[in-house]
Amino acid sequence: MRWVELWAEVAPDLADELADAFIEAGASGAAFSGPSLMREAAARGGEGGIGGLMFPEMLPPEGPMRVTAYIALDDAADIECRVEAVRRHIASPPFREGTELHVSQVDPVDWSQSWRQHYRVEHVGQRIVIAPSWLDYTPEPHELVVRLDPGQAFGTGQHETTRLAARALEACVTPGCRVLDVGTGSGVLAIAAARLGAASVEAIDIDPVAVETAEANVAENSVGDVIAVRRGDLTSGVNGRFDVVVANILADVVIELAPEVPRLLAPGGRFISSGYVHKSVHRVASALESIGHAVIAHLTEGEWDALVSAPALEGGGGSR
Repeated sequence: MRWVELWAEVAPDLADELADAFIEAGASGAAFSGPSLMREAAARGGEGGIGGLMFPEMLPPEGPMRVTAYIALDDAADIECRVEAVRRHIASPPFREGTELHVSQVDPVDWSQSWRQHYRVEHVGQRIVIAPSWLDYTPEPHELVVRLDPGQAFGTGQHETTRLAARALEACVTPGCRVLDVGTGSGVLAIAAARLGAASVEAIDIDPVAVETAEANVAENSVGDVIAVRRGDLTSGVNGRFDVVVANILADVVIELAPEVPRLLAPGGRFISSGYVHKSVHRVASALESIGHAVIAHLTEGEWDALVSAPALEGGGGSR
């Protein structure tokens, strides 16, 4: 079956009325997108949110809401009448004059699988390769492959923050070490740590969907004997000390987590934080300094950053 896609951008307080107009025209529902919704999602769930867009500092402070709906294309003449009814509706108050309705035909597609076309094999460091589980990939002898199906969880290897954290893991994880992954999402960094030789990895996420996804990916990569995945809020309930703690999460959450880092790190341990843009680095660095840490490595890619820190008494300087 073919579909007609309808969408328009309106003020947020008119989004529901536009959705009602689409439904009256024959749509079974409507989808909403816009800065305000993304900010709300970030506030509610952090890394377990939608599509990985959990970086509010990258979003404009306000903006229009886009409302999108689909109507089955059974009869071309009937569709024209329905579309014209929507146009008349949005041409009158309270809608702003000149509100534009966009209309296009959409070919039949398996929506549940179409998102996969956007993923590819990612070489995220000197050794780590993240390969979608549905793609064939033959690694080079030196490569360590993480097979991944992100599902609805954050962490695909496609985003700069994940690549930065993975590169930092390559530098910090040594055979036999203990690793804590806070906000594990899809489990990609926990699995990378296991591939690098960690003896044990504890992976935590507050989102039950992320926990389920991470457990499936751990099983897919046959590292269940190394990685324990569980649901939790940051480091509450975490006992013991770790050689590496990695947190690929929001700047504000890294800052909230920082006071817990000293009790979690074993002597000589390293704290890897990622998930923030350039303008947030100074806030994260200040939080690390407040717990007695010094930044020993600063990685960047595009607009994104990651810091590796260690207790200042160990010495060391920064690098980029």
